[in-house]
Amino acid sequence: MIVKDRPMLSKAEQIEHLLSKGVRFEKISIEEAIKYLDENNNYFKLRAYRKNFPKFSETDGEDKYINLDFAMLKDLAIIDKRLRYVLIQLALDVEHFAKVKLLNFIEKNCEDAYTIVNQYKQELINKDLKEETSFHANLLYEIERNRKNPYCGGIIENYDPEYPVWAFIEIIPLGTFLHFYSFCADVFKSKELKNDYYLLQAVKPIRNAAAHSNCILHDMGAQDNAYRPKYWLHEALKTIPKGARDRQFSNVRMCQLVTLLYFHSQIVTSEGIRDYTKRMLNELTARMFLHADYYTGNQTICASFNFLKKTIDILFD
Repeated sequence: MIVKDRPMLSKAEQIEHLLSKGVRFEKISIEEAIKYLDENNNYFKLRAYRKNFPKFSETDGEDKYINLDFAMLKDLAIIDKRLRYVLIQLALDVEHFAKVKLLNFIEKNCEDAYTIVNQYKQELINKDLKEETSFHANLLYEIERNRKNPYCGGIIENYDPEYPVWAFIEIIPLGTFLHFYSFCADVFKSKELKNDYYLLQAVKPIRNAAAHSNCILHDMGAQDNAYRPKYWLHEALKTIPKGARDRQFSNVRMCQLVTLLYFHSQIVTSEGIRDYTKRMLNELTARMFLHADYYTGNQTICASFNFLKKTIDILFD
């Protein structure tokens, strides 16, 4: 295996490398750029947004970006950070209302609060015996690991080892909650819960990416989505031309982002939260287009931003 030597660059060397790739410093000076890298961001994360800009063709003998100024990288980084904050808020709302919905469903369809949890545990035990896996042991480990957790340890102490469903869903991680959600959908033969489960699965990666401060808007032109979006998304956004939808949904990050927006618009029942979310999203789109003149001629960024704004306008009208 070949290991590449990637030495840590000084700020001056970072600027020099950007210059060698055709990045300009016309809208912002080199001194201001160095100050920004010192105080607000790191070079590795900032340069990720360069993928949204085309390069000169190989026939031109250039390995340089076309019409890329450092100010554009900075602008995209700021937008992306605000987007991550919004996505985390939306994901927390979705998780909360998914729990509310599941509890209401179980209350109407189950004899008591303990039965469904015990059925789930037994299902894991049976699966382990049949397939030589360790799902039940992993569940017990997850619960035990949270025993000293100041936020949910008290729930474990109060109910261990028998948990009512409202306590159980508060002490398990998101992945286990999704698995439990799917199990409940199968037990009750609920197509609605199963559809919710598929949506939760789709938004989990972007929720985790936002929570870990990963770049979201770093490669908006990539056609890297291996899965076709569910028909719900196409139906909800049918006023947007199909060609535009297909192009945007071919990008896995955009598809997950729009799925989260769609699911939030469907599952959140609080008018107060819906109004707050609409204001928050409108502020985000306003910031996206603050420097729209930067990206004139950049089809990738313009098309992605326009599609995102239209999606928000449709889903949160």
